[in-house]
Amino acid sequence: MTTPLDALVAALHDAATYNPGAESPPEAVLWCDPNGDFTALIPALRERLPELLTYGDHDPATRNGPAVWLRAVIARAVPSVQLPEDITPILYLPGVGREVLKGAEDCPTLLQPLVWFTVAGNQFGHVNGKDWRLRAFLTSDRGPLKLTIADDASTRMALFHASLRFCAKPMEELKSKRWDADTLNALLAPDLAADMLDWMDGVFDATADPARFTAFASIAEKQLKFDPRKLSAQDAAKRLAQREGKWADIWSRFAAGTGYGSVVGLLGAEEPLTLFENPETYPKQNLKGENELRDSLSKLANLSSSDARSRILELENKHAWRRETVWAKRGEAPLAQALAFLARVAKAKPLPAHGGKALAESYVESGAAVDSAAMRALASVPRDVDRNAVSIALRAIYLPWLEEGANTLQELIRNGGVKLATPEAAKPETTTILFVDGLRMDLAQDLTRLLAAEGLSVDLSWQWSGFPTVTATCKALVSPVASLLNGPTSTSDVLPINSEGKAATKPVLYKLLEDQGWETGNSLLPDSKLWAEAGRFDEDGHALGARLAGQLAAGIRDVVDCVLQLARSGRRIRIVTDHGWLLMPGGLPKAALESGLAEPQGKRTRCAMVKAKAKTSYLQIPWSWNNEVFVATATGVHSFFAGQEYAHGGVSPQECILPVLDVAATGAQKRDIAALNTRWEGFRLRVDAPGGTDLHVDLRLGMETSGPSLIKGGRVLDDKGKTSFLVGDDHEGQTVCLVLLDDHGRILAHRVLTVGGE
Repeated sequence: MTTPLDALVAALHDAATYNPGAESPPEAVLWCDPNGDFTALIPALRERLPELLTYGDHDPATRNGPAVWLRAVIARAVPSVQLPEDITPILYLPGVGREVLKGAEDCPTLLQPLVWFTVAGNQFGHVNGKDWRLRAFLTSDRGPLKLTIADDASTRMALFHASLRFCAKPMEELKSKRWDADTLNALLAPDLAADMLDWMDGVFDATADPARFTAFASIAEKQLKFDPRKLSAQDAAKRLAQREGKWADIWSRFAAGTGYGSVVGLLGAEEPLTLFENPETYPKQNLKGENELRDSLSKLANLSSSDARSRILELENKHAWRRETVWAKRGEAPLAQALAFLARVAKAKPLPAHGGKALAESYVESGAAVDSAAMRALASVPRDVDRNAVSIALRAIYLPWLEEGANTLQELIRNGGVKLATPEAAKPETTTILFVDGLRMDLAQDLTRLLAAEGLSVDLSWQWSGFPTVTATCKALVSPVASLLNGPTSTSDVLPINSEGKAATKPVLYKLLEDQGWETGNSLLPDSKLWAEAGRFDEDGHALGARLAGQLAAGIRDVVDCVLQLARSGRRIRIVTDHGWLLMPGGLPKAALESGLAEPQGKRTRCAMVKAKAKTSYLQIPWSWNNEVFVATATGVHSFFAGQEYAHGGVSPQECILPVLDVAATGAQKRDIAALNTRWEGFRLRVDAPGGTDLHVDLRLGMETSGPSLIKGGRVLDDKGKTSFLVGDDHEGQTVCLVLLDDHGRILAHRVLTVGGE
């Protein structure tokens, strides 16, 4: 016997016993339930007792019917209802007491066919001759269970509604406490916060689940002083926004998720009652802040760069708090989110002008983070109306910084302080090269962090690009066959050529790589030389313009996947790129180039092949493949074509300071956990994480992964990825976080649970 339901089944079977030496076999077990205490248990009992018949409306599928029909079924006279042989039928009579049947003359006509079984059958009830009440069956000293349950009207009502849940629980759990209305209601409504939010959201009410709603209403009335049977969901929203008492717990649950759309609507109708009330719970206050911020950002176009930076920092001080609200988490505060990144741009310092190495190192250390912040600001605002406001802000504070940095680098090149790259022989120790087109330094820094988080060793360095900073010139320059190519004396496509005079297009470059023993497809041998390619930042930039910012995170993730595949095959990888790029919403400023100065097809967005002997003020730099061929670069971050939001080909730190990443596996790579399955058996939690052999398991109090541990010393998953442990019953109903960790303490997976929950 493990549950009260098991005990009830056993007691019903015992009721059919008789003394063969002195008695005839009972024709039926008569189970009278005058108060209907056991009605909620009948569906579960039908599955376990095929001999169970119920008095009521005619429904042969559930073995339910009127008295005459029941009498015929027990006599085996109804072919459509087959009762098991050699088992005494059990006749359940809800709402009927045995005294009704014993008084044959006064017995209602519809019940009279069953009076016979008071003589020819056995009665199921207490030894004192009375019918069992549910509480009596569970608590009686002369009954099978002897549980402790309070005897008051509220508890009896709660037991009626929670009877099925209660009777399905293990006896060891039920015997460990005294049960009253509160603990019984908690069985049906164990999570007050979730039930309140579901009710406010319109997905749970008395019609959908009467028993659960009754339990929930009783708990809410007692703990929240709020009766959902009398008050409205809008009344609840008012209290939820104020977060007083235990309403704060319900707010925390609401704030932890992103559902409950109807609750958001209810809160939208509320406003703070006083100036001193915290405004963060009110959607209207956040919306008001977004509108004010949009208007303020749009006005930056009228300010100088210095004043715009100061204004951005003022706005940050005013609106930063909104990023910590539930509305920001729900994506309702995109401008407040973007403002954090705009503030970083506003704090950007000029790059040093005294030397090329100093400028490059400063750009790598802090300048690339400014580019990253600008991209993140754009990515934070999916709506055009917000993107326009952020674009105005970037043009006011980011564009001048870009212009200053580009002019500084161009002046260093003009004065001989920087020499851009020329062809070099490949380093013999490099056997795997991953080329990523348009991998700007800020993207490379994000890539480095993601690869390190996957357990890879990453060394990030930098090098100068070739010139002009276009794929045609610079891709071959970072290839291992660069020394086998050279530049013609005249060119319009700025492609180098091989020894046969063929331009180094992708097929020609790949043929040359393969001739030198480099594989250009998938290679199964980790020691073979491999040239691979990943990423499409440059392609997307030309297609999307400023909207590229919203695609960068996914693009970096794609590169991570490619690197992981190579590293897990045992390779050490060098990641290289051809050029960086500039991005400015609304377009880079236009650089004038007089008609006729450029060679035919020689004009690009950021560079141009100027005709021989033509006079121009633009800086002209030797082509990386032939120092007798000069290419002009647009001044600063200007473009020779109007309206170009994305461009490269010229000279700026963003275009010319290229990342180089050397990547290797460390032996401590992050494990992939396909699934984290859990199941409660009473207070024992069973954990199943396929592929998690030898990982550490901990259960921590609260929703966060950093809460205090509830299991001393933790647990370790076995060779099948499984373990189990007991949790103290004093934590029943509490929110906990299950975490899986590797040997280095890194969290690989986690899940929020409720102790004892299903």
